Amino acid sequence: MADHHTHPQIDLTRDRTLGDRGPGATRKALFAGLACIGIAAVLSLLGGQSRLEQTYHPESAPTALVGVVRLLSDKEGKPVAEYAGRPLTEIASAAESQFGKELPPHWDDFLKQRSSGWQGFQAGYLVAFLFVTSISCGALFFVLIQHLVRAGWSVVVRRIAELLAASAGWVALLSLPIVIPLFLGNHAIYEWNDATLIETDHLIRHKQPWLNPTFFAIRTVIYFGIWTLLGRFFLSHSRQQDETGDVNHTHRMQALAPLGTLLFALTANFFAFDFMMSVDPHWFSAIYGIYFFAGAIVSALAVMILGTMYLQKRQIIGPEVTVEHYHDLAKLLFGFNFFWGYIAFSQYLLIWYANIPEETGWLILRQENGWEWVSLTLLFGHLLIPFFGLMSRHTRRNMKSLAFWSVWLLLMHALDIYWNVIPQFHSQVWPTLSDILLLLGVSSLFLAGFIRTASTKSFVAVRDPRLEESLAFHNV
Repeated sequence: MADHHTHPQIDLTRDRTLGDRGPGATRKALFAGLACIGIAAVLSLLGGQSRLEQTYHPESAPTALVGVVRLLSDKEGKPVAEYAGRPLTEIASAAESQFGKELPPHWDDFLKQRSSGWQGFQAGYLVAFLFVTSISCGALFFVLIQHLVRAGWSVVVRRIAELLAASAGWVALLSLPIVIPLFLGNHAIYEWNDATLIETDHLIRHKQPWLNPTFFAIRTVIYFGIWTLLGRFFLSHSRQQDETGDVNHTHRMQALAPLGTLLFALTANFFAFDFMMSVDPHWFSAIYGIYFFAGAIVSALAVMILGTMYLQKRQIIGPEVTVEHYHDLAKLLFGFNFFWGYIAFSQYLLIWYANIPEETGWLILRQENGWEWVSLTLLFGHLLIPFFGLMSRHTRRNMKSLAFWSVWLLLMHALDIYWNVIPQFHSQVWPTLSDILLLLGVSSLFLAGFIRTASTKSFVAVRDPRLEESLAFHNV
């Protein structure tokens, strides 16, 4: 329940902007981001190995290699399991002896690829990109739902979500290192773009009308186009209302919220299918988009809590944000994190119970060869421990503990994306230094875009018609 008491007056003369600090902070974040990505690229390329220097792991091996091993096992009359852990030099030699010119085209080039170097860099970049995209998406949903239900309590904390949502245009630029290589024939992270594999794999060939570089790029433009337009619309009208006080801006935002929510639901769902699920084009899950959405809301709420705390500590935001607002943000964080766990468990239970090989293979890959420890870390660290940690009213109203759990869940969310993506590429279980640098680098570039979007405008919607309700908000 909520109660509304006599509210304190807000000081409209207070400077709630970054002021002269904005341009300098933007440059620092931009430089830090580029430096981290550059160092990660060097480390990845120097640490790369050709496939011939590796051992065979069927759980993480490319589809083309798995196919050759299966043919070799039939030819030699040995179980497929016997090839696990064998050097690829031995497997390649045996395959060339048995099949010779019947091997797939470009077989020699395939073996010489430095899969754990450049491919590892691209996979790490994809994880970082999905992390910042989820924050922006989650913030957009927060803005949409506040206007959809005409909420008043969130007015003083809504501007940070508006800025995060309006930063979708900057995130779109970060997608270029993923989209452009597809047009150049690169298939390091999306094997459905491998022309040779399309000829030999019936399922991937069947999905080609959807999974092809041109249509993928078109859909990417649609996703980020809609998100950017929605984010900019709500931020622009909210800022204009700060200047004019015209209540019609609120009416326009409320009018667009239902359609915006529908568009968001569709685009977020298909974005998850395209950028995350198609990393393994043979696997599918009907609720994967909801799984991504739940994690996105958790990450956005965590960033909103930490961002508001930081701005208050720097006295950019004043006492208009109280413990009551943090308490409600914490309740949403607690609720959506439990929702994430519910969706994750539902997906796991349905796939495991059905026991269809095309579906269970994805889960088995994440439950063997060390990945089971990451799975257990997510079970306890992302769901069970925060469930009990955030359950207490005292914890949700204590700034230090709330900050701790927000940071904790952000880290768990990043690990969750890592767990969803990386097992398809290599057997390295825990994040490498390159992966960490990429996450820091891309996050810094996102932060630079956020600060640039914030510009010199207020971090609080000071003339929103529901401001008084927000100032008077009190949990009971």
